[in-house]
Amino acid sequence: MGYNGALNSGITTFEMEYGHWVEEQRRQIVELRNALNDRVTDIELRKLVDCGLNHYAILFRMKADAARVDIFYLLSGIWRTSVERHFHWIGGFRPSELLNIVLPQLQPLTDQQLLDFCNLRQSSQQAEDALSQGMDKLQQALALSIAADQMSGESFGCQMASALEKLEALESFVSQADHLRQQTLQQMSRILTTHQSAQGLLALGEYFHRLRALSSLWTARPRKPT
Repeated sequence: MGYNGALNSGITTFEMEYGHWVEEQRRQIVELRNALNDRVTDIELRKLVDCGLNHYAILFRMKADAARVDIFYLLSGIWRTSVERHFHWIGGFRPSELLNIVLPQLQPLTDQQLLDFCNLRQSSQQAEDALSQGMDKLQQALALSIAADQMSGESFGCQMASALEKLEALESFVSQADHLRQQTLQQMSRILTTHQSAQGLLALGEYFHRLRALSSLWTARPRKPT
């Protein structure tokens, strides 16, 4: 199989796996909602919470494999729905934004929990800003590398080799962003009680489900005649 064939095969595999991932998340949403409504024990809830966190970890591993196949495919967000892409940031969601979505669903929190939660949100925002700035600097360096003065004596091949080296750094940015997403989810779970963690994961799952539903409605909306 040639390079393009291997690339297409890798992306097709990711899209199939991501479709299964979305379906499994839907199932977990129903299971979490039923468990909270039925007031099951903390032991039972903890199993569901751990399963939910592991499900996100599986997604990050899938994305890492896809990034090695085609980093631009992953960065573009075309594997997500159109509305989800509106909120796309370095290959996925912004952790700080999801903390803002989850927080109203967790009341009441103790003073210490609220402080820890706000500190987590602040540290997530700072890490996001640092990654965004790094991406901007990489883009600027890439543009300068491609547009280098032809009178410098550097051959076209050398310029392209230099540009390719910079492009390879993109995979590292996606990896760091996913690491931040995973760490934020894990730290959020440590701050919260088991019941609150279940509420948080349910809120996240329903949020993503609504984004996908909104995207479907947007795509199917009646078009005004031209």
